[in-house]
Amino acid sequence: MKKSLKTFSGIVLIIIAFGLIAALAFPALSDSDHAGRTQKQMVVNLPFLKNEKSELILVYFGYVGCTRICTPALNDLTQIYHELQHQKLKRLPSVWFVNMTPEMDSFSVQSWAEHFDKDFKSYAPHENELHSMVQLLNLVYSDLGVEAEHMPYLYLIRKVGTQYELVYIYTSSPYNRKLILKDIGELQ
Repeated sequence: MKKSLKTFSGIVLIIIAFGLIAALAFPALSDSDHAGRTQKQMVVNLPFLKNEKSELILVYFGYVGCTRICTPALNDLTQIYHELQHQKLKRLPSVWFVNMTPEMDSFSVQSWAEHFDKDFKSYAPHENELHSMVQLLNLVYSDLGVEAEHMPYLYLIRKVGTQYELVYIYTSSPYNRKLILKDIGELQ
């Protein structure tokens, strides 16, 4: 009986220790207020930001016509954008949809973005530009034609001096709206 009690106690202590290690190693798992967000600060030189005027930018990478991943994520982003408009911020972020099919024409990409909100901007990169962005941001996607797969990541970028810097990556959809609104408010 004593031996099984010691064994049980040992197992419980091991489970608690692993839980503590995981909580320290992955604070987002233990902090629900910041769940679904990764902080990553790095300079990003994205071609579509050359003429951008806004100091805050939300960027979503997806596919025109993607209904399984993009449509729910972009609908969620649209609601977040409308909430930001009502907050009367000093700087409303620009929202960019970047298409991950390099053969797509710019007009179709812009039509897709405007389907969600008339103020959304779009970019149809050339293949070499897309590959550069994939490498820079470690974008997770596979180009399987019509059945392309990707992650619904949303990137928050801010202008620092004359450069743009990645600040946060929102990694879960539906997005943590409260957190995104708070982050944008704090960057004002």
